[in-house]
Amino acid sequence: MPLISVIITTKNESKNIENCLKSIQQQTFKDFEIIVIDNNSTDDTKEISKRYTDKVFNLGPERSAQRNYGVSVSSGRYVLYLDADMILENNILEDCKNIVANDPHITGVYIPEKIIGQGWWIKVRDFERSFYDGTVIDAVRFIPKQIFEKVKGFDASLCGPEDWDFDKKIRNLGKVVVANSSLNHNEGLFDLKFYLKKKSYYAGSFDKYTARWGKDDMDVKKQLGF
Repeated sequence: MPLISVIITTKNESKNIENCLKSIQQQTFKDFEIIVIDNNSTDDTKEISKRYTDKVFNLGPERSAQRNYGVSVSSGRYVLYLDADMILENNILEDCKNIVANDPHITGVYIPEKIIGQGWWIKVRDFERSFYDGTVIDAVRFIPKQIFEKVKGFDASLCGPEDWDFDKKIRNLGKVVVANSSLNHNEGLFDLKFYLKKKSYYAGSFDKYTARWGKDDMDVKKQLGF
């Protein structure tokens, strides 16, 4: 059985998925499996993924359901979930494994992100993202599988704030820490119109998320306030 299950959600990610998969294969820690959960891609995402793993599945409708399914078919003791446009430093798995192995009270590990891509807005995004690591704007990415199952994974009815919802559940169970290693989040050529459209789509779940935790919850205020 592998120690770590790396779960990647995809949808038409042929431009990104190979760089992500290569960065996993190049890890210093080798006891892992790769699971790709694809959401009905019409490009070559599945074909590229199958060059790196035989565990390629098809499921929708959103990434929460994809991640939950990925964990359900995983064999690892720990879970790392990624987006297809993420590229790992080569010691991330070893770093995260060592962190949780040395402290049984840890329920989740944040991984710092560096935004890469093209254009001036990418520099702005990277500067913005640099303030989020380990905060309530962030979300844990490396989790013991038993903890993931204990909180029943991601809420598939949320799209957008599901990461925050999941993170709050994990933090309520124990100790969370920030990894020493980081990953690159490749946003390519930044498209402000597309970015705002995506944020608007995610906003559809904000009311349900707020109702669950309360509008006076301090985390909610920080996440949704100015």
